[in-house]
Amino acid sequence: MTLLEPDVVVRVGRSMPVLSPETEACVASHWEAALAKHPSLYNGRVFCADVIEPDVISGHWSEYRRVLAQMREPDLYGPQMLRPLAVVGLLRTLDGIVIGQRSEHSIYLPSYWQGAPAGNVESREGEAEIDLAAQLLAECHEELGLTEADCQVGGCLLACEHPRTHIVDIGMDLTTTLDFESLKGRCRRLGNAEYQALKLVQPDTELPERLVPTLSAMLEQTR
Repeated sequence: MTLLEPDVVVRVGRSMPVLSPETEACVASHWEAALAKHPSLYNGRVFCADVIEPDVISGHWSEYRRVLAQMREPDLYGPQMLRPLAVVGLLRTLDGIVIGQRSEHSIYLPSYWQGAPAGNVESREGEAEIDLAAQLLAECHEELGLTEADCQVGGCLLACEHPRTHIVDIGMDLTTTLDFESLKGRCRRLGNAEYQALKLVQPDTELPERLVPTLSAMLEQTR
């Protein structure tokens, strides 16, 4: 885990590396197998970190299919492993902190509890620059049905790398003007079914057992 400056900058430091024919064939095989089970998968551009420092994160744009292949075969790229960047909110409502339980049908960590919302840092409109706050707001809209008027993104808190997949979550402060019940209703009506349950965490709340490491680290900072 790396504690981050609230205004950490994310920069593109190099172009996407070329894969060997053998590695490319492995990526293609994993991707085809994943598409057979999840036909709606999209091979978008995702950002991968190469160097993480408290004030600057440098990396490169890659493809989601390359990231998925590494999730299924962790040693696929050897020492040149991908460290895909994701944003994760520490969402504070009027009455506590909200966490979400990932769908049991999720490709990654099904049924685990995580900070909400969360998602890959991706190039949505072909943009080259990385705006972490804009990325988190987009996830708020897609996963929870919240608009920019409903919530405010604060500073970055920490970077937490998952030990097996090397996904790097950027935990960020996030507040909403809604209370928990209103948020649940909004998510149920307008969200994308990313979460099978939402839970309100207050000082005396007993936490679920299956927590994504980033959520554990963020909640620890609030105590």
